Parts: sequence; structure tokens; C-alpha cells
Amino acid sequence: MPERRRGRRIGLALVALLAACGRPSAPAPGDGLRISFEDREEPAAFAREGLAVRDRPDGAEGLWAAVRGLPRPERAEVLNPASGATVVVALFAAGGSAPDIRISNAAADALGIGDTPVPVRITALRSEPVVDTTPGRF
Repeated sequence: MPERRRGRRIGLALVALLAACGRPSAPAPGDGLRISFEDREEPAAFAREGLAVRDRPDGAEGLWAAVRGLPRPERAEVLNPASGATVVVALFAAGGSAPDIRISNAAADALGIGDTPVPVRITALRSEPVVDTTPGRF
């Protein structure tokens, strides 16, 4: 029983603390500060070129790709050099007897990949903050 009471006291203390903090206020118009995040390619983290195959018709939905030899999951841009089409995907490691590069049906559609393997280039992405302090811009 004492542990249960202590848990309630801690919970009430947290609620009181959060209430005392109040809600963070948004910057007032004209403060002149805007932060956004832009993707930049990071080939040092992961880059691969090769033939991509489309996933099976009943495969998992979403924008993803699976490649062999990926050290950890990444966000990546996949480029179809023949068409210039690109798509941002979640990149996962492929295992077993999977093809070297397998692309979800949604990503394949965005890249114009049909039933035959197509050369692609995959590059890891990193989000980079961009701060804009231009006076009078906001």
C-alpha cells in the first residue's frame, strides 16, 4: 500500500509541476525567427547503386526499400536515373535470399518501375536545421 500512495503523490506532483509550467507560447508575429528542416544527402552514411526490383503484389504498403548490407535503418532518397524521378523512403536491411534492392510498390510507382529490374541510386538523408532571421520577413 505505501508504494501505491507514493506513486499517487509523485503523479500529483508531476501534474502540479506541468500545470505551473503553463503552455509554451508561440513567437509573436515579427519576431524575425523561423526554423525549418531540410533534407541533405549523406552518402558517407549510406549510398548504393544497383538494380531495384518491385515488391510482390501483396507486399507491405508505404514508401520503403530494403537493401543488403545496411548497417542500420535510414531515411533515404531513391533516384531513377533514367527518368530523374525521386522518392524519399524508409530504408531497411534485407536478409535471406532477398534481392540486393527491393522497393515497395508505392515507391516503385513513384519512380516509374514496372516488373523488370531498373537501375537506381540510393543515398541516406539527414535533416539539417535552417534558421532564417531575415528582418521584416515574418
